[in-house]
Amino acid sequence: MKKMQWITRKLLVLSLFVSGFVYADTSSDAGYLLERMAVSSKGLSFQGEFVYQQGAQLQTLSIIHQAENQKISEKERILYLDGAPREVVRSGNELFFSSYNEGVTKFQHGSLLPVINKFQSGVSESFYDLKIVGIDRVAGREAVLLLVLPKDRFRYGYQLWLDRESSLLLKSVLVDDQGKIIERLQFTSLSIGQLSDDVLVLLNRKPSTVDETIHIKSSSAKEYPEKDVVPPDWETGWLPDGFVLENRSIRPSPVSRHDVDALIFSDGIATFSVFVEQDDTRVLSQASEKIGALSAVSKIYREGDQYFHVTVVGDIPLGTAERVAVSVRPVKMKP
Repeated sequence: MKKMQWITRKLLVLSLFVSGFVYADTSSDAGYLLERMAVSSKGLSFQGEFVYQQGAQLQTLSIIHQAENQKISEKERILYLDGAPREVVRSGNELFFSSYNEGVTKFQHGSLLPVINKFQSGVSESFYDLKIVGIDRVAGREAVLLLVLPKDRFRYGYQLWLDRESSLLLKSVLVDDQGKIIERLQFTSLSIGQLSDDVLVLLNRKPSTVDETIHIKSSSAKEYPEKDVVPPDWETGWLPDGFVLENRSIRPSPVSRHDVDALIFSDGIATFSVFVEQDDTRVLSQASEKIGALSAVSKIYREGDQYFHVTVVGDIPLGTAERVAVSVRPVKMKP
């Protein structure tokens, strides 16, 4: 009995020591830690290598990041170390993707580390619980383990390892409501601070391919013939609590003469899109697919003798995407 009491006291002292060690430098505020992570991801220069796992796919990559200052914009360069040579370069919000047998694709994007973008605007504690649970080590550095736990089963949870000194993200794990790992990003080596001249030369080199040609893909719309039917506006009959409509647009379809009605929803962390397009095949069908955190559900909605193709895509559980998809319907016109 005395031995058991001694072990209990020892564990209590150890837990208090670890807890104090964590909270001493973080003000015991998980939200403050996330704010620091967002700031440090932009304001610090660093380089390193990391692994990124999405479902059964595992990739090794290297990254160089130059902090923004009064003279230069924020820059990042990621090299894929597995498979065919590929690289992604970002300068501010302008991003270039270059692959071995293709040209260079240019588009707009945020941070090349996908998890960072999710937490730029903070976390709504109405739908997620934030918890600091202890100290760990990642890539040889002390890290604070922070949990972002959803309050329902309609979104994923996150485990974040933040560098204790700088609050840079060292590791992230995306989990479902059963605790299964869906996606993982983890640094294996990391150096924080001023970049060497050799590294800066590599960072500022223009993206190129084997033949050193650059091809900018255009998103301009082509001309469409007059349409017989104008698709109605669309809405979702069901949304998980906290998700709101952030954007709506109508764009030309890449596969037909019809326009696509696109709706984008977000809860501040998770995001999904709903696409609706008139379908000329007139075949009732439904399909679903899941790759890592990305869920995609496709179904046909019938309105009289018209058929519409409804697709839901986003970083939400497959069951959530399916429930949203079956609820999509035309907006009812007010009398």
